[in-house]
Amino acid sequence: MPYLDEVKQILAENPSLNLSGHFYPCSKEEVVELERLIGFKLPLAYKEFLFWSGKGLGSFEIGSEFYYDQDLIDLQRMAKDLLTDNNAPFELPDDAFVFWGHQGYQFAFFRASEGDNPPIHYYIEAGEGEKEEIKWNYQAHFTDFLITEMRDQARHIENARRIEDEIARDWTRG
Repeated sequence: MPYLDEVKQILAENPSLNLSGHFYPCSKEEVVELERLIGFKLPLAYKEFLFWSGKGLGSFEIGSEFYYDQDLIDLQRMAKDLLTDNNAPFELPDDAFVFWGHQGYQFAFFRASEGDNPPIHYYIEAGEGEKEEIKWNYQAHFTDFLITEMRDQARHIENARRIEDEIARDWTRG
């Protein structure tokens, strides 16, 4: 399964992510059960992710609902409820699978019919006076979503370390 090669390269190039040894894969039985519960086959790139680290990848995506053990089925309901609560003028397609949610106001999904490494679509609750919308093709592929999120997390970690170093340096100067 070649879909995650670039994702794994990003990890190797960003030691600040410090995820080595913290890969928690799903079993084949768990993936089969997930597909049974949702009623369709998952795209190959996403299945490869589940088999690699579907139950956890260190601190990656802490604070978001993203992993198998965080009840991906409940995440489907949360997304539908969010759209209903916001009177969104659209519904999720029947083959949509919500794989990521954040604090109950945004989520990302793919459509199983859009290929083995499908585009990612994104919804965020609209602010006052804004129109509800789904950002279709937010990322060209599922793996692009992972790469972007990993690079963003690495950048945030590096910025936090730089600020900590500056504070420590200023503190010692008195």
